[in-house]
Amino acid sequence: MLAAAATCKVSTDLSRDIAIEVRAPDSLEEYDTLKPTARVLTGHGDSSATAVFWFSPDSAIAVLDSTTGRTVVIHTGQTGRLVASGGGLVSNPLVIRTLAAADTAFPAGPTLDTVDIAGTTALDSLSDSLKIEIADTITAGAGGDSIVPLAGRPVIYTIVHPALAGPVTLVTLDTTHALATIDTAASNISGVAFVKLRLLAPDTIPDSVVVVASAQRANHAVVPGSPDTFVVRFRGVAVADTLFAAGPLGDTVHTSAVPPDSLSDSLSVAVGDTAAATGSITPLPGRAVVFAITAPQTTGPVTLVTNDTARTLVTTDTVLTDARGVAAVQLRLIAGPAPGSVEVTASAKRGVSARLPGSPVRFTVRFEP
Repeated sequence: MLAAAATCKVSTDLSRDIAIEVRAPDSLEEYDTLKPTARVLTGHGDSSATAVFWFSPDSAIAVLDSTTGRTVVIHTGQTGRLVASGGGLVSNPLVIRTLAAADTAFPAGPTLDTVDIAGTTALDSLSDSLKIEIADTITAGAGGDSIVPLAGRPVIYTIVHPALAGPVTLVTLDTTHALATIDTAASNISGVAFVKLRLLAPDTIPDSVVVVASAQRANHAVVPGSPDTFVVRFRGVAVADTLFAAGPLGDTVHTSAVPPDSLSDSLSVAVGDTAAATGSITPLPGRAVVFAITAPQTTGPVTLVTNDTARTLVTTDTVLTDARGVAAVQLRLIAGPAPGSVEVTASAKRGVSARLPGSPVRFTVRFEP
């Protein structure tokens, strides 16, 4: 980002120098060099040949060469003013923020991820975030070094394998599908930069993809700890094509039972893959099913539970199918009076978008004295 400033001298002679126009970035990183530009303007708005000299009245920055304005950081985390003068004119000061240089980069999460690919249509293949943290290490007294996250620092991600461009792409937004084998992500307020990996050509699924992340300082020096390598593996799994109830769709809870409790029977659904030739269904474990209380709409009287001792209010819960391909919740009254009935729906998706056939399955639980 460039900043500009000018100081004028009133004169009726338009051929005289009347202003200095100055430009420079609004920040400067430690170990980097800033080179501002300036020109002296006449009353006609033309540039004159008047020499310009640079100085700073502050200790945060230092002008190493007054004729070129070459400036470096002396104290980080501060601001310094940069001023130009020439022909009897003095510019308005440019305010320069001084930034600490990153001195460490390291993975901020797993460096290995596995993406399950189920079929070639209506599915997604978005990996987990490939995270790099950028930080400055400062001495924190007797307690040792302390890590200070640095925001706004670039990390360059590159797909190095497979060498053929096209099967996969780097994305910084979950909705992106454009091909990018090299991308730059900036660190956030927590000092973390990240991209994800998406499969673009499901008919040519690679066994694995290798991504290298490299962080650089403003002066292009590589940040210590960089580059880092991530591996994303793709694994084909069966396509889920059906969701169905694995037990009764209704239950009645008697609140006067002894001992007193209001726990319903299990509300169970199964996720499976249907064989086209025989119509038989293969149960699929590890598939997410979302259970939600849809009525009554007032939260509080009842909760979904996945273990018999739970009593915390939960109106929506995601449960993975077990080895039988079954996911289940129960319903418990946690605040009286009991509603006449409660409706719970169970839904599943194929990938991240297509709703699984059979969704939603609706359960009704009645409460009676």
